Amino acid sequence: MAVPTPEIGHEYPPDGESAAIEQLRALHLQVHQAQPGPTHRGEHPKQHAGLWATFEVADDIPEAMRVGLFATPGRYTAIVRFSNGRGSDDTKPEVHAMAVKVLVPNGSELPRMQDFIVADHPVFFSRNVQHVLEFLAATVKGTPVAQLAANGYPKVVGFSSVATRSLLDMSYWSQTPYKLGEGAVKYVLTPSATTGGPAVALTHTPDCLRDALIEQLTVQKRGAQFDLSVNPQTDAETMPIEDPTEEWTSAPVRLATIAIHPQPCDVAAQMAFVENLSWTPWNALPEHRPLGGINRARKVVYEDSSALRHKTTGQSPIIPTGHESF
Repeated sequence: MAVPTPEIGHEYPPDGESAAIEQLRALHLQVHQAQPGPTHRGEHPKQHAGLWATFEVADDIPEAMRVGLFATPGRYTAIVRFSNGRGSDDTKPEVHAMAVKVLVPNGSELPRMQDFIVADHPVFFSRNVQHVLEFLAATVKGTPVAQLAANGYPKVVGFSSVATRSLLDMSYWSQTPYKLGEGAVKYVLTPSATTGGPAVALTHTPDCLRDALIEQLTVQKRGAQFDLSVNPQTDAETMPIEDPTEEWTSAPVRLATIAIHPQPCDVAAQMAFVENLSWTPWNALPEHRPLGGINRARKVVYEDSSALRHKTTGQSPIIPTGHESF
């Protein structure tokens, strides 16, 4: 059977993906059910801070991209969570993530949620769901990362890194694609050029990333701002939907800014509130639907992980209103 010529914005699920997703779900649950005590997040368990922010949609967006959240200029309350991918020691190689939850009013007491989940590396480490399944199975068996890199996972090299600057001074990428209008995009968040003030130097302690946030936002009372831009899919073959190991290098288009206000970073009630929230690429308006196999797997794997976490902690999931105070 002839392979169809890929088209911009279209998904092409490979044969056997549904079975691979079910196997991945089972293995992922097995790994986390084996942990003693309350279950931590399946992904990005170390929370550095949960912060209030303002999400402002730009007024000069190209017409073709004025859909969904970006249809008209506007300002929304947002919550930002910074985290580590696995480890608790900030001086070790890690994946560093930024999750942005935009609270979109919809005429009811509880707003719609639009999540943007990004990490400090432009590409994902695995090509597809089967690739992730094989990787997780190998790590469960204790296969060293160097051996994994040599046996078909070259993108693992450099995927984790030691932080050399504050989380407020890093850039972050969605790695996987999302729908936008008739096309597809990947998100990229970069510190705004308008952000002033000297960079906060990191210490050499296991919590140095949290300490840097406290120093800038709480002690110095200096906010931070990010530009949210997109790399649009301009070539369906060189910028595939179904292989997130390929970087999209089209010219970025700025759609919004995220302003993180000066605020306390270590209030226990606020940290607990943000920790209890659920974050997933599928907290999305229909116009920004996640695309590709990795995102299709994330839908069910993240749901399983959240359900297990809330069951073992005894806490019900929270839908934020944006009016909480701590």
